[in-house]
Amino acid sequence: MADDRTAPFSTGGFFLVQLALMIPFVNLILLLVFAFSGSMNINLQNYSKAVLIWMLIGVGIALIVGVLGAVAAGGISAWIQNLSDQYQVVK
Repeated sequence: MADDRTAPFSTGGFFLVQLALMIPFVNLILLLVFAFSGSMNINLQNYSKAVLIWMLIGVGIALIVGVLGAVAAGGISAWIQNLSDQYQVVK
């Protein structure tokens, strides 16, 4: 007979976990507790680790896009400044 750690995690359990993970900042704390607590269900631990990995991937992509956007905005700003310097209106 399977113990509590290896028993299948119920649909209702996943539903409640998803509901709890919708709360900002609480979700990160819950995921860390679920993923690295030795007494949690093994299915919940693996699910939490997978969600944490997806979160890290998302943060990495957001940082890359943010840096590229800032570089692009700086380049566009310099280009517009250069155009305005070339075509000054003389009164």
